[in-house]
Amino acid sequence: MSVFNQSRKNVIMLVFIGILAVILLQLMNLQLFSSKYKAQAEDQGTFRKVIYPDRGIVYDRNGKAILQNTTISDLMVVPSKIKGTDTMTLCSILNIDTAEFRKRIVSAIIKNKAYRPSVFEALLSNEKMAKITENLYKFAPGYYLQERSVRDYPFDAGGNILGYLGEVDSNVLKSPKYEGYVMGDYIGKAGIEKTYEKVLMGQRGIELWKRDNKNRLTERIENGMFDTVAVAGQNMHTSLDIELQALGEKLMQNKLGSIVAINPKTGGIICMVSSPGFKPKLLIGADRKKHIQELLLNPAFR
Repeated sequence: MSVFNQSRKNVIMLVFIGILAVILLQLMNLQLFSSKYKAQAEDQGTFRKVIYPDRGIVYDRNGKAILQNTTISDLMVVPSKIKGTDTMTLCSILNIDTAEFRKRIVSAIIKNKAYRPSVFEALLSNEKMAKITENLYKFAPGYYLQERSVRDYPFDAGGNILGYLGEVDSNVLKSPKYEGYVMGDYIGKAGIEKTYEKVLMGQRGIELWKRDNKNRLTERIENGMFDTVAVAGQNMHTSLDIELQALGEKLMQNKLGSIVAINPKTGGIICMVSSPGFKPKLLIGADRKKHIQELLLNPAFR
């Protein structure tokens, strides 16, 4: 009987030793040999920040800036990393319901895959940006703020000439002409912005940052050794007289027609008004989508 008990005791001890050995081997594998979890840990602790360059400034014939830049933020999302984030707080800040939330996530996955960052809400207002910054740790690591240089129109005139920017679509991304653009980038959609896109766009830069467990950026990796510098776009000088352009647009309000003024010596366009037109400031900022919808529904543009 004692021999049997001793044998059973040895078996139980061997089982425990075997289990302990398996656990130790697995720990060694995870910490020393497994690249999967190492990559996940590095991904949690680092952040690849895209630095969008200032687009080139456009001047009129008198050297006045008629198309310049200001900084605003987009809220970006990586759909594969949003599990466990505070969705209700985010919806409350952005003033959207859960149906709209799901729609945006599905759209981001379809357009840009689940593991790539996509714009969740573009051109945040100062109020929304402040609230998101305060609660950003609740949304980590699936969401982050991306600063972007966007257009500003000091004279709010010449929209038909200057054009506007819009997010790239699938057709642009497939075209070899626009190699290097990624989902979330902005591109000239009309006017000077579109015609001189390659001149005005500049070149993106990259910064690699360390971040803590609350998704806050702490310091640059290796003091910025692996960063690349953003290069601003080239400035342009036009023959346009912005004050004359603004006057022409004022005279043509609520009228149908056009005004064109040309310098007979050079052939340069001094003013080119088309009515009905639009104020270029309507197509920037947090209310951009609403204003675009209003313009599309305006019978004067049909």
